[in-house]
Amino acid sequence: MPASEAPDREKTFAREFLARRYLVLTALILAVLVALVAGRVIWFDAYWVFRQDPPWRAVTDGNSRLLDRQTRRAKVLQALTRPYDLALIGSSTVYHGLDPADVTSVAPGRVFNAGISAIIATELPVIAAVVASRAPARATLGLDYYMFSRPSVPVHIDEALAGPSGRLAALMGSVLGRYALADSRLDAVAGGDDPGAWTRGGYRITPPLPAALTLENDATRRRTTAPFRPETLAGLDLALERLSATDLTVYLSPVSDAQRRVLADLGLSDDFSRWREAVMRLCAARGRTVLDLTSLGDPYPFDPAAGSTPAWLDNLHYTPLIGRQVLERLGLRRAAGR
Repeated sequence: MPASEAPDREKTFAREFLARRYLVLTALILAVLVALVAGRVIWFDAYWVFRQDPPWRAVTDGNSRLLDRQTRRAKVLQALTRPYDLALIGSSTVYHGLDPADVTSVAPGRVFNAGISAIIATELPVIAAVVASRAPARATLGLDYYMFSRPSVPVHIDEALAGPSGRLAALMGSVLGRYALADSRLDAVAGGDDPGAWTRGGYRITPPLPAALTLENDATRRRTTAPFRPETLAGLDLALERLSATDLTVYLSPVSDAQRRVLADLGLSDDFSRWREAVMRLCAARGRTVLDLTSLGDPYPFDPAAGSTPAWLDNLHYTPLIGRQVLERLGLRRAAGR
């Protein structure tokens, strides 16, 4: 080998060695940064996914503007990580009305309220797939008219969550996603507009609402209540298919007399009846019995001009007073006096 080649080889080796050291150092720095980000996200736990008692709860007393506004994201992540034997699926009527602590047929701490605000029927297959992936012993599905009449919602549950890769991506994003770090601060959680607090079981404790707010909610229902959309039944059908291996009970949620007046005033009472009959036919075709609990709240009249009552928060949302009766009908709670 010519003598002139030796220094060249030494220089090349030195450059390669330095390049490798640079890559290793860069990788270590990135690993440290990732660990710091993940550590911060998991420690703060803005979506209440990782910890039993996140630090923000001590400041907000359990209230969370983030959980109120990002219910879809939060409930999906919680449903993917909570240990539970019973899942309570449905809309905000479920997370306002069914307190897992009121369930007596399942061990404490093994019930998860998977209610999602303003969920529509086309989203039901996704949350059904998420719950089915955890293979709980039992699930309930609470249906209401608005799931099958509301034309759209601003943000839909990502359909990719119906598959394993989508669920894995969601879990990774909950630790390393841009939103995960951005939301890991007290300002993102504190300062919610709605009083009350979330529990680890997915139930939202909400104090009675003043008359001004229940009247406003009544006016909102009069603006937004729409005709029944039969095409949305396909979402329910797919949800039932995805929960076919689960011991599932389907029920129609209690309806207040105030909301029946809204339906009547808008000429939609027949739509409500058609919806109820269509759901029962579809479930029967799938071999699922439907419990019609729409009249369960009849003994508790509600006047939006007078504010919340012990039985109703507003037109749509019943309280645990009725919720405990729902759980009894579902066989999940011992009847009072027994």
